[in-house]
Amino acid sequence: MPTIQNQKMSKKLVDISVLGLTDGFYTISKTEDVIYQINSSAKVLVKDGINATILDNSVNANVYVKTLKGSYLKYEILSSKDTNRQFDVDGELFVNEITFAKTNEKLNISLNSENANANVNNLVLANDNEMNFIQYVDHKMNKTLSNVSNVGVAIKNSKIIFDTTGKIEKKMSSTNCRQLSRGMILDDDSIIKSKPILLIDEYDCFASHGAAIGKLRDEDLFYLMSRGLNKNDAFLLILEGIIKPFIDNISVEETKEKVLNDVKFMIEKW
Repeated sequence: MPTIQNQKMSKKLVDISVLGLTDGFYTISKTEDVIYQINSSAKVLVKDGINATILDNSVNANVYVKTLKGSYLKYEILSSKDTNRQFDVDGELFVNEITFAKTNEKLNISLNSENANANVNNLVLANDNEMNFIQYVDHKMNKTLSNVSNVGVAIKNSKIIFDTTGKIEKKMSSTNCRQLSRGMILDDDSIIKSKPILLIDEYDCFASHGAAIGKLRDEDLFYLMSRGLNKNDAFLLILEGIIKPFIDNISVEETKEKVLNDVKFMIEKW
């Protein structure tokens, strides 16, 4: 596979249970050079002014996260499936998700304070799998921003569905709600569907959605193969441009290598 340069990270991975429970929440109350890991259902509170990173590997779980004003949460989702997530955001939220396994997921984000914002990047690589994502972002305060970006690659009779809704409530002025779903289909039997929905009850706002889904062009593949690459390496080179931004946002070095190996293994089975 083409080489993707990775920057070494010094953060240590620790289970979120080390924080202990306070009123049912794992509370992150100070900025530390660690990554908190979630493997099952949990409720998390990120206190005001705190920068934190969470790695979510949960399966069949329910996760609730509340971030207070002035906080920044980087939330990475890897090797997870069939989990429902609810975020109440008063600060900044960045979600980076990479999924390979069959899954049905729900993501619900509420933006509750002025200048609260959420950016969601979701990469889905399906090989003989069905993967469904329901995403809902509710702008409950003015001057909020959301950006949901989905990328899907479907191989061997796979089906990917992105069901994305953005809501701007009445009097929530100066808000910005964006959605974009892109997909690459690699055979005649696979399907990628995008269902973008905007529910707008306010005039003074900006809202947009878009989708670009299609098959890999044979001409691109044949050109690279004519330069000496075999079919798998040619496709991996094309795929690198798609997956690199998601790989770069992984904070754990060993996890980057695992994801790259998983991508290579998936293409070799193609």
